[in-house]
Formats: sequence, structure tokens, C-alpha cells
Amino acid sequence: MSTHKKVNIALYWEKLDQKKRFSILIILIYIISLPIISLITYYILKQNAINNAYNTASLYLRTYESTRQFVAEELRPVLQKELPGRFVVQGMSRSYVARSISRRVLKELPGHRFKNASLNPKNPINKADDLETRIINEFRNNGETTEWRGLIADQGAHYYVLAQAGLPMQESCLSCHGDPEAAPKEMVALYGATGGFHMKVGERADVLMAYIPVYVALQDARRTVAVFIGLYTVFFWIIFHLIHVRFDWFYEKIESDKNTIESINREVMNLNHEMEDIVAERTMGMFGLKVADRIRNPVTVIGGLCHQLARKEIEGLPKDKLQAILSECTKLESIVADFDELVKSKRFLFKREDLNEITSATLRLMEPKIKDAGLRLLVKLHDKQLMFNANRQLIRITIQHIITNAVDASEPGGEISIVTGERNDSILLTIRDTGKGMSSEELHRIFEPFYSTKGKTGMGLPLVRQILTEHMGEITLESELGVGTTVQFIFPVRWKEE
Repeated sequence: MSTHKKVNIALYWEKLDQKKRFSILIILIYIISLPIISLITYYILKQNAINNAYNTASLYLRTYESTRQFVAEELRPVLQKELPGRFVVQGMSRSYVARSISRRVLKELPGHRFKNASLNPKNPINKADDLETRIINEFRNNGETTEWRGLIADQGAHYYVLAQAGLPMQESCLSCHGDPEAAPKEMVALYGATGGFHMKVGERADVLMAYIPVYVALQDARRTVAVFIGLYTVFFWIIFHLIHVRFDWFYEKIESDKNTIESINREVMNLNHEMEDIVAERTMGMFGLKVADRIRNPVTVIGGLCHQLARKEIEGLPKDKLQAILSECTKLESIVADFDELVKSKRFLFKREDLNEITSATLRLMEPKIKDAGLRLLVKLHDKQLMFNANRQLIRITIQHIITNAVDASEPGGEISIVTGERNDSILLTIRDTGKGMSSEELHRIFEPFYSTKGKTGMGLPLVRQILTEHMGEITLESELGVGTTVQFIFPVRWKEE
């Protein structure tokens, strides 16, 4: 297939809605699976018919050969003893006895044929045809080959053929198959003196042939496959119709789940962006406060010295320049005061929120991350609402940060538990992990700005504590190396005036 055609097919496929794509896939499955299943079914049924035919043919040939051996080894010696010099064909001829029994058996097996085929038979009915001649020559040329099997078509019908090589000519057989002058007169009178003579010891003279009709079994197999194809087609299209009818609901469910996932992804991205903005804002605010504090003292000292110098009468002192310095110092003090007031006066919008609901919403975003890390999540939320004054987004950021730390600190197979509750006039959120834990030194420094146990600088836990402080709450942290870490948020149910 050319690249241009592949591109056209891809574009056409992209234009199809989910419903049409699903229908096309179902039809393709039917088209591909039907011939494969039909061929396999027919092959199995055909092999069963062949196996049954082989077992039937093999059983008959063993019976036929056993009859001939019985005549040669038991019946003929007894008759020869009782009737010396006589040849009674009905009891002394192996082929005659076996063929007579076979003729009676065939009455119960219509369509079956058995034959003791020979290139040089006494009885003309045993004369080998082209197939039988080829098989006898194959047995003669290859002494190790004693069996031939295969399917043949004869007069529009199929037969399974099993051929087994007859026993090599023995010394005791030459009395009937050697020199016609020495053969029993009764046998020569019955069969003539031309066929079945002049044979040698060890020569393979005949082959036992069984023709088992399998055309009925093959017809049954084909009918069975046709019925199966019909049933499979009806069943398939019923299922297709049911799926097609129900696809609208299924498609709506897929779209709903897709929209939910996209909404969660957008929410996670927004939350991450907000967290980054808040971290940057808080970091700049802290830097600003420190810078303002560092500037305030030198400006105050410079301004005070300028005031003192301006009040003294010192010859040659440029008071106009002192006034200029004093004016600039006043401006700096005003700028620092304004910035300080701006940072300190920044407040977020607070309203009554449910800690259980905020926790659940955050966990919906974090569950995939927890599962991907191979961790178990245990959640036990308080049985009633835990209302408090909060900025929803800020609290979600703090919960997300602590859970992220727990995931990063835990190995696959670990556990993270989330528990909410209440105690006196406070509500609690406890996040516990079974991670690597922290040493006492790390625990002591964990709230320092820019300190991190992950080998990189960060503002995570200081920011979390600052947010909780703004909510009139507090954070406690317990950790032990090799055991895990427990973080607890404590919020007041109501704010009180200090």
C-alpha cells in the first residue's frame, strides 16, 4: 500500500466518530474470524472422520490377516492330516476363507470394500488395479514400508484407503504357488494353471486393501460447518445489534469519563500553576520583608545622623546637601513602610469549607500518582462535616504537597493513610506514610526556607506552615528513620479574637 493511500485512510479514520469506528472494528472482526473458525472446525471434523475410518480399516485388516493365519497355521494342517492328498478349498485356501468371511461382514457395512490385491492372483477378482499395483511395487522396493494410507476419489465419492503389505512368501506356500504341476489338482481345476504360480520364497505377492467411504462423513462435516456459519452469523449480528443499540449509553459513558479525566488533568495543572505562583509570591514576599528590614535600619541611622548634623552649626557644612540626603532618606523610609504594609496586609478570601470535601477532591487528583507508585491508599474520613474558615485552593495545595512528599519517600508496597477527625474545638487532618522517615537533624531543620531532604532547594514545608498560620492553624510533624512520617494539620473550628 502506497504512503498516499495510508495517509488517506488515516485521515478518513480520524474523521469518523467513535460509534462508526466501533462498528467498523466489529464488522472486521466478523469478516476475519468467520473463515478462520470455519476452516478450523471443518479441519477438526475431517480429521475425526479420517481417524474413525483408519480405526475401522485397521480393525478389519487385522481380522482378515488373522483369519488367513488361522487357516494356514491351524485349520489347513488338520484337514491335510484328515484328508491326505486332498485340497479342500473351503478350508485350506487362506484367501478363500478370508474372502468368504469378508463378504459376510460387508453386508453390514454398505459402501465399504476390502480386497486382497495381487499382481499374480489365482482368482481374477483379486487382480490389482493401477493404485494397488503402485502400492505393491512401493512395498517391494522398500522393504521397511508396510503400510500406506490416503484419501482417493472414485466415481465422485471419497474413500479413505488403508493398505497393508501381505506376509512374504514362505516355503510352505510353494506347494500351492510354486510349480503348477505339483499343485493340488482340486485347486488347479478350480482356478486354472496360469495365475498364482511360479512365486519365490520371501517375495511380497499381495497387499491387503481396505476402502472406507468417508464422503458421508465429509458431507456431514460440511453441513455442520454451514450450520455453524449460520448460527455464528445470526449470533454475531444479534450481539452487534445489541451493542449498537446500547452504544449510545456506552459512548456517553466514555465521553463522560473522558471529560472527567480531562477536568481532573486541568484541575491538577491549575493547582500546580497556582502552587507555583503562590510559592513564587510568598518567596518574593519573604525576600521583600527581609530586604525592607535590612534597608530600614541603615536608612533610619542615615536620616538620624543627617538630622543631628543639620541642627548643629558647623562651619563649611553644606546644609543644603544634608537636607537633600535627609529628603531622600525620608522617601526611602516611606517606600519601605509602604512595602512592609502592603506585604503584611495581603489577605486571601476565606469562607466556611468542609475539610472532608477538600480532602476528597484533592485525593481524586492524587490517586493515580499513588497507584502508579505501587502504594496502598487508606482513607478514613470523619462521619460528619468538618467545617472551618479556609481558602479552599490554599488548603488543597498544602494537602497535595504533603501527599507528594509521602509518595516520594515511600517504596512500592508501602502505605499512605489519610484520616480526618475532630478534637475539642479543633478539626484534624492526619497524613501518615511508611516511607524512609527523617533523622532528628532533618526534622529539626525541615521548616527552614530552602532546606530539602530531596537534595534540592525548596519552599514546600515553610510555605505549608505559613498557609496554616494564616488559617490560625498549626502543623505537627513526627518522623522516624525506617518507620515513616506522620504530618497533622490542626485547624480551629472558629476564629477567636486574640
